[in-house]
Amino acid sequence: MMAPDAARAQVKYTISPFVGVRFGGRVSINTPTVDYLPIDTSLNWGFNAGVRIIPNLFGEFMWNRQTTTLSAHDVLTNQTTILTNKAHLDMYQGSLLYEFPQRLKVWPFVVAGIGFTHFDSHGILAFSNRFSYNLGGGVKYLFAPQLALRAELRWSPSRTTTSSTVFCDPFIGCFTTPVSSHAQQGQANIGLEFRF
Repeated sequence: MMAPDAARAQVKYTISPFVGVRFGGRVSINTPTVDYLPIDTSLNWGFNAGVRIIPNLFGEFMWNRQTTTLSAHDVLTNQTTILTNKAHLDMYQGSLLYEFPQRLKVWPFVVAGIGFTHFDSHGILAFSNRFSYNLGGGVKYLFAPQLALRAELRWSPSRTTTSSTVFCDPFIGCFTTPVSSHAQQGQANIGLEFRF
């Protein structure tokens, strides 16, 4: 059995390449014929690089890429038409991760962060970089103090398009306000974490 103090004593940095799947999400369009562009579930890969701030708390940078298919959903026919199967969604996130050391080799953790998503849609979308954030958690299985298997789930929405709506208040009256749509995505990743 590994004592938590022994496992974390010399750990100042972590790096964790991973593979997984990113699922869900749509880009709202709201035109007379097309109301949204669904984002297909597909392979997701990248890495996390962390530095210890205080015991158990790490600052992390995450980059990951999803190569996926963007389609157009037709309002009248309720059918989708593929626009491209080579869209790249790259997430760049700065996060805080807190791990809960245990007497056993399995350590749970929580993670949350903010950053942006780069949408490379080959000209289909009228934007490229959008604010995004993530919230999740997972477990690390420590093979040794310097090596762990890391598995995690994250909710990772990205802002996409903006529309306007009228908001009415009984005291100040009605006014037009912008409303941001989000591509509500999630991801499940697994990889090795090198701890040094």
